[in-house]
Amino acid sequence: MTSLTTPELEPTVGGVRVATRTVGAGRRLVLLHRFRGTLDDWDPAFVSTLAAARHEVFMFDSLGVGQSGGVTPASVEGMADFAASVIQADGNTPVDVLGWSLGGFVAQVLALKYPQVVRKVVLAGTMPAGGAPELVWSQAWLKRACAPVPTVDNVLALMYADSETSRAAGVESLGRLPHPPVAYVSPTAMVTQAEVIQRFADGDERGWYVRLKEMTAPTFVANGDQDGLFPAIDSVVLAREIPRSQLAIYPDSGHAFLFQTTTRFAEDVSRFLETR
Repeated sequence: MTSLTTPELEPTVGGVRVATRTVGAGRRLVLLHRFRGTLDDWDPAFVSTLAAARHEVFMFDSLGVGQSGGVTPASVEGMADFAASVIQADGNTPVDVLGWSLGGFVAQVLALKYPQVVRKVVLAGTMPAGGAPELVWSQAWLKRACAPVPTVDNVLALMYADSETSRAAGVESLGRLPHPPVAYVSPTAMVTQAEVIQRFADGDERGWYVRLKEMTAPTFVANGDQDGLFPAIDSVVLAREIPRSQLAIYPDSGHAFLFQTTTRFAEDVSRFLETR
């Protein structure tokens, strides 16, 4: 299956060329990607379902990722700064933001540091910066996800629950992605992203956990009940700490629950975004 559209390359801050993709029309919803994720790793069914609900879905490859230029930032804050520059490039703010996994880290910092840019936030399959005893995350999962060549079996084991239903949904989702993708994440960028995840999850970046109570953007927190990287308890803590937040845990699903429960999750996201 081919990509929904050919990426566009546009200049942004510092003259860096950024690969972007826009699908649909309506209020802009910016997607922030996971570890090793590029434009071609967004499931077209998920993007199309969001777009059909009257959203202009905007995606981009971050610095040093996929088809974008530059060097991958060595902190979540640096990634959030770049995301803010991309979002503000055309003056179309405030926007809604959906961050998945590492992208959820970025979405939190973006909403805290640039509240004028973000209207509402969806945090999918992610966790807050380390700062509470209940928080857990899997270094073994991350190490396995760093395999130089990700196999189908490895992706299914990492991203989906250990059930026939979940694995079958994973196979269907992978079948909708372009093979091979147009671009990959380089080994250097991958190492940087992994180090960023570890530092943020362990609470080594400055005080973001404490600042969650300052979040002004209404927030929807969601996860699969069998997420192997950031277990559901992490989402519970996020929802507890963020004012005016909502929480949903989807059954029989893992880290890629958003591609397994596409229709239900997209409907829940749209309902949240449309509520005044």
